[in-house]
Amino acid sequence: MTAWEDLRGAAPPALLRGRPVADAEEVLVLTYTCDLSFFEDVCLREAQAVRARTTILYDADRLTQKPRGNDYLALPVVCRAGGAFHPKLVVIASEADTVVAIGSGNATPSGWHHNAEVWTMLRSADPTVPQVFHDLAAWLRRLPDAVWMEDLGRERLGRVADILSCRPAEGGPGQPVLVTTATRPVIEQLPVPNTLVTSLAVAAPFFDPRAEALRRLVDRFGPTALNLMLTRDVQCDPDALAKVVKQATTGVVTTPDSSRYHHAKIVEWETADRSWALTGSANCSMAALVKTMAMGGNCELGLLTETQNPLITAVPVQEIDLARPEDLHAREPGERVRSGIALRILGVRVSTERVEATALIEGSQAPAWLMVDGLQLDHERSDGRLHLYAGVPAPDWSFTIGETATVRVVTDTGAEIRDVVVTDVTAALSRIDRPSPLEHASLHVVIADQAHLAALFDALAHLSTVRPDRIATPQGTSRRRRVEGRITTAVGPALLRFALGMDRILPTPADDDIFDGLDNEDDGPQPARQMEPRKTGNPPLRPETVATVLDALTTGQRTRLRREIERLVDTSQGWPLPAKLAVSRLVLTLVAGGLWADPADWSDLLYWLMMQLWTTDQEESLEDEHAALATIGLVALHTGLNREAEPDSAIAEKFEELRQAYAEWTDWLGAVPEETVRRYAAGLSGHTLGALFGQTDFVAELSWILSRSALQDAVDRLTDARLDSGGVVRVAAGRTTRLAVLAALDVLRDFPDTQVASEAEPAVHGWWNRRRLLLVTRTGANWRAEVWSHLMTGIAAYSRGTPLPPPNRRWTASEPDDAATSTRL
Repeated sequence: MTAWEDLRGAAPPALLRGRPVADAEEVLVLTYTCDLSFFEDVCLREAQAVRARTTILYDADRLTQKPRGNDYLALPVVCRAGGAFHPKLVVIASEADTVVAIGSGNATPSGWHHNAEVWTMLRSADPTVPQVFHDLAAWLRRLPDAVWMEDLGRERLGRVADILSCRPAEGGPGQPVLVTTATRPVIEQLPVPNTLVTSLAVAAPFFDPRAEALRRLVDRFGPTALNLMLTRDVQCDPDALAKVVKQATTGVVTTPDSSRYHHAKIVEWETADRSWALTGSANCSMAALVKTMAMGGNCELGLLTETQNPLITAVPVQEIDLARPEDLHAREPGERVRSGIALRILGVRVSTERVEATALIEGSQAPAWLMVDGLQLDHERSDGRLHLYAGVPAPDWSFTIGETATVRVVTDTGAEIRDVVVTDVTAALSRIDRPSPLEHASLHVVIADQAHLAALFDALAHLSTVRPDRIATPQGTSRRRRVEGRITTAVGPALLRFALGMDRILPTPADDDIFDGLDNEDDGPQPARQMEPRKTGNPPLRPETVATVLDALTTGQRTRLRREIERLVDTSQGWPLPAKLAVSRLVLTLVAGGLWADPADWSDLLYWLMMQLWTTDQEESLEDEHAALATIGLVALHTGLNREAEPDSAIAEKFEELRQAYAEWTDWLGAVPEETVRRYAAGLSGHTLGALFGQTDFVAELSWILSRSALQDAVDRLTDARLDSGGVVRVAAGRTTRLAVLAALDVLRDFPDTQVASEAEPAVHGWWNRRRLLLVTRTGANWRAEVWSHLMTGIAAYSRGTPLPPPNRRWTASEPDDAATSTRL
């Protein structure tokens, strides 16, 4: 057996990629939160490479991403007494060689990659196995009596249990002991030494609201010293924790130096000569440590081990004061709230001869039948709240799988249950031959934290390695899903959603939004909460958003952030489309939030972004997002140029070239779905782009922008001016009609020979081309024409009232246009 101390911390993906059991029969995963798309990417291929049947059990309320494949068993379960199904287990088993890993990480990108977790791995290829294997087998056999699950789940657990216990058990000193909530509370299974406990150390991402479980640990062990390690984004009541810490003679509270989310759950205690550690799935909560499953507690799984080197003290930390917990970004803990779903379809299972569906029903009458893709499944039998439905399909019947391996189920009353996981049982049971901080923090939190921000830049750079042109798509498969899967594998689902505009940047987001993609260790889903004012004497604070975070930055911080973003735009010039989408959205969000006060600065940056989007290779699976961001970006850039009284002529000229380039692709831009545009536009309204910017009809606005000319834009920036159908700029009088025309000609100097005419009398027409100035003024029934040549300093001063020098020529003209023609401007 490999010593667990040598292998702890090895995450399941690394374990699976190592293929430790060359001819595994079964791979079993138990998890709380579950991302089936991610699971398929990092687990299923490795399991199938060694011909293993693959089964994953997860809490029915905690499925975050639906499956794409239907050739493995994804089984939702519900604890009968109302607790959370919370174990984290990986078993890779054959009758001759078995690996068991028990840890703290869920089967999500966060739990199996991004977070700091603790895993304990045990292996035996010997004629005997550790006693813990037999104990685990017994627990797996009993588990169906404590949770609602399909018959197929009971069969799979039984088969894995048989393999775990097919070889004799061999006990011995120093072996880990299995700890569960099946029959006794976890806290009662922790041995209390006969001698003084010198220290107790606890690390967990979740504590119950009153810190009662922590208090009971302190009461049980009576430690001289208490070490409490809290991750950033911990769920706790700091005041309640502080009261418990004071019970110990010496109390120290720390947080890891790293910005990584520490999701490990550890309880360690020491005497003068011995030490123990509890690791696994149990948080420091009543539901995890004090209650059994029958009492409504969670289904938990852990290992108790005598240790040589403490785990918690191996983590570089910094001490914190619970009276000032701002650096923790602590979240309020909450009690588990039962979902209250009266009818669940746990799954649809298709085999060669029949189709089955299992319904879990609470407090209502069972349907007489269910309909799946036109096939009626009749009620066959019941087992408590579980009801089995079955039907025999016609030879030509097949279920339809689109982007996900799910189906829609309709009951006899017309009720509709969507996104029910469907499995091809025959295939499933055959033996088939840099992380983003957005995973655990919202964007405004990332921007406010330099370590988070550096991690985001690293993730964006890593995203640039995902090149869609190198992703093969076999016939009949979804290219979109393959591209998304590759992105998710590279940088996690949160940055993928950000790049595709599929998240929502909200003020005061709910917990699930802040920690989207992370494990929500709150013992179950909670209803959305409204933000309550802080209970102080001060007025309620504004909710934190990107804009409020930027407003709070010092001048130096703002300057540094602007330089970092400008450097990012330069660096991303050659990046492929997925990374370009993420960078473009980030810059647009920071522009809208007010990072750049001067429109000239952010307009220049947006120009380069739009130029990069123009030159980036298209990708068919992301063309809607490509067009949507180009549409919003061009409208934002046009808005910025219009905010400047006189935009830089070089940028205006470049924008005109960009406008002409995009005008050749109006069909592509016009076909972008409105919903895609709306996703990206959410959160961009504000003082920078305008309070109603997000409500713009972007497709129509861009169509209007592309149909215009630079001259029309320049005229729009003039006060009380318009361009008539004949191409003449009409201006209202200022102090005099002559000065009004001169002022307009000066502003329009980049459009030589443009005719400007006063709306008021005496009528004045003017032309200016940086070489000659022509003014034609009505005098009675005639027109007086005057021309000035070689006005080397321009005409700006003359538009403000400085008298013009004597003209080089003066004459009487019949019409203003005749005067312009005769001077050959």
